[in-house]
Amino acid sequence: MTPTPLLLALCGAGEGGFWPWPSRTEAGRAVVGAALFELALARRLELGDDRVVPCGGGTTDDVVQNGVLRSVGAAGRARPPWEWVESLGPDALRQVEEECARAAALGTLGERMSEARARVRRAAERPDVRDVSALAVAVLLIAARQGHLVRPAVLPSARVRHAARALALLECGAPHSGQALRRASAAVRRSIAVSAAALAFPG
Repeated sequence: MTPTPLLLALCGAGEGGFWPWPSRTEAGRAVVGAALFELALARRLELGDDRVVPCGGGTTDDVVQNGVLRSVGAAGRARPPWEWVESLGPDALRQVEEECARAAALGTLGERMSEARARVRRAAERPDVRDVSALAVAVLLIAARQGHLVRPAVLPSARVRHAARALALLECGAPHSGQALRRASAAVRRSIAVSAAALAFPG
């Protein structure tokens, strides 16, 4: 099964496995959001609105999730999710791009990207809560302003409303999953908003 961070990366990777330059910051933050979602779902982290706390040791089968666990465990204090999304984004994107680049070298990247996009769009369109990982990717991409990869034919405002409905449905059917995704996507949105405000009002 493709880990959620890699599934997200496959949706927007270009030739060679790398995301296009204009969206790299947002992509990295969405990848960390995907890792936070997975770790909260597996109860490896306590993901709150204002803090992330580790819940046990060991590693996972995903390099991005392992990096998040190491960083949170070594922090020494609880930090809000959006700060982790911001600080870990560049390295997380590099890690998933390395895997995409390996697929490109093997000639399998195009097929994997097509499958990933089809799976995510299918889960988002219903929305299909049976494929929680794909639905999470759809919501996180919209939170990261990359919703054109999920629903290319609609306006950004419509994508945001669609993501909100998908979250509400997931929270109703699977409360733990829905809550984890809501907090992860909120962290992605806030990290991008904070960065945008800092650029608009430097100093």
